[in-house]
Amino acid sequence: MSKPSALARSAEKLGIPFEEISLCRGPEKGWTCPQSGGVLSVEEAVLSHYKMDGWRGYSGEGGLLLNLIKAMSFKEVPHRNRATYIEALYYQNVAFEEDRFAPATLLEHVLKADQQSVVKNFEVMAYREMTVERYAGIRSSESTSMLDFFPGLERWMFVELLATAGNALIHAIASKFAESPYEYRRGWPDITMWRDGELRFVEVKGPGDRLHESQKKIIAEFAKPLGLHFTLASVIE
Repeated sequence: MSKPSALARSAEKLGIPFEEISLCRGPEKGWTCPQSGGVLSVEEAVLSHYKMDGWRGYSGEGGLLLNLIKAMSFKEVPHRNRATYIEALYYQNVAFEEDRFAPATLLEHVLKADQQSVVKNFEVMAYREMTVERYAGIRSSESTSMLDFFPGLERWMFVELLATAGNALIHAIASKFAESPYEYRRGWPDITMWRDGELRFVEVKGPGDRLHESQKKIIAEFAKPLGLHFTLASVIE
């Protein structure tokens, strides 16, 4: 019987499932897409592997989950905050006093958000045209979009993740996140995916890769306490 790999031992220690996924390496550090045969990043290739079993999702770490929390935290996201990181808003690390929203108020909005408000706020956050506003005599312009930082995000992902997770679970995640926003912005699993009402998070590791402390922390402090399904996936050739 072969000895468990270091990643398998890490998964066992953290109390999460471990699996090995066989993929073909492509050119220039890429991996072959199991569906199309194209060249993808290792995270995208693993998501493609799951898509063949009916899963849908996103392979950009916490970008989808944290931006969904942001979209749910407001009745309407201000245009000047459309590209402001969620950790800055929850920590109140912002330039204008008008943007210092109480975390309790943001969390209250998370519980009340619905598909219509999330779609509306996605459109604001994804907006790319220049907007100009004035506060206390100061002219403020904004031309940056959420999509400049998270180009893979799409409207349907927000809608389907909310429908799968529900307000109560997103609120529980957001409440824990609000305890230390800058600490909990890092370490989220590479893949957020769902199928038939089931939500999973998958941390992907290529050959020779290892778990980082921020990733271990997210697993330890969010997975079991909140009942989230985390998996550690090791890619083999």
